[in-house]
Amino acid sequence: MRQQALNAIPPGASVDFKAPLTLATWQAQGTYTIASGSSTKFTIEAAPADFGGALLSDAAYHLDHALEHQTSLMKTLASGQWNSPAWQIVTFYYWAYFVAMALSRMLGHTVWFVTPEVASQFTMLAPPGSATLTKGTYEITCGAPLSAGTRQIFLVKRSRRVHEQLWTTIFNLIGGLYRDVGVGVASQQEERLFLAITNSAHVLGDDWPSALRNVVNYRPGFAYTAPRFCNNFDSLAHLTSQAQTIDRIVDRLENSNLKMRAEPSVLAQPKVAARMLVDITILLSRIAHALHDEIVDRSGIDRRWLVSKRRFAQQQGLLSSGALWPC
Repeated sequence: MRQQALNAIPPGASVDFKAPLTLATWQAQGTYTIASGSSTKFTIEAAPADFGGALLSDAAYHLDHALEHQTSLMKTLASGQWNSPAWQIVTFYYWAYFVAMALSRMLGHTVWFVTPEVASQFTMLAPPGSATLTKGTYEITCGAPLSAGTRQIFLVKRSRRVHEQLWTTIFNLIGGLYRDVGVGVASQQEERLFLAITNSAHVLGDDWPSALRNVVNYRPGFAYTAPRFCNNFDSLAHLTSQAQTIDRIVDRLENSNLKMRAEPSVLAQPKVAARMLVDITILLSRIAHALHDEIVDRSGIDRRWLVSKRRFAQQQGLLSSGALWPC
């Protein structure tokens, strides 16, 4: 994982604390060429450090998104006051979505929605005779460097919406990390962690977190049932009363995967699916933050954004013994 991230964000990549160059601003203002293109796939050639810096800036912004959701959940659960169980699950989903997006950016294999304006700009830059590029969800993959100053970047159009495609991409990435176990790259704990996350997709499908969010938030009568004194979800009080070690979380996720196999459906087993989402969110969050911190430290990137995040977490009571809640 570390090697893949350092390949996507190579030495020389930078993040301007005051005006970060995001993927969108890189597309609008950066220097690159469209080497080839069709209606569903095109290849960009760009400076690795420039593109890597844009990926890392996007990842840092997504971690900011996630941190606010994480803080809101911590304060809600610590207050002891009633809060909508359904909305807690939706908030966990968005925390998970943003850390997943950040992780995919840092690993150089991510998802991007190309607007009609961007599609038009790419079409104008494409070689003569290329097909017109169209708007939609694209999967971005960093290719091999062509030289010290140029790398290929592949964008392939996908039929799914961004949320569904992101989870497909993330589960594929985690599956690849699990396969690294066979060549001695991952530890035994990482093996269990990666396998538990991947197995959730094998049981429920590779877009199940988005499917759970959709039925919880949008299906009438399914989740927002408190005014009728019904509840489809368990309490999350254990997150504030018990130590949340990696082994404990993975144990829960493995057990939930087994329970879900009896009737693999978020509709049939919403409590189990919600527990799975909570545990995967915490695991992905820890992975993404640890990877981001390591990239910044190893690459000598401006630390002010990282320091600001930590100061925010400290002020909000999210840090305990140097670790983010729940810990």
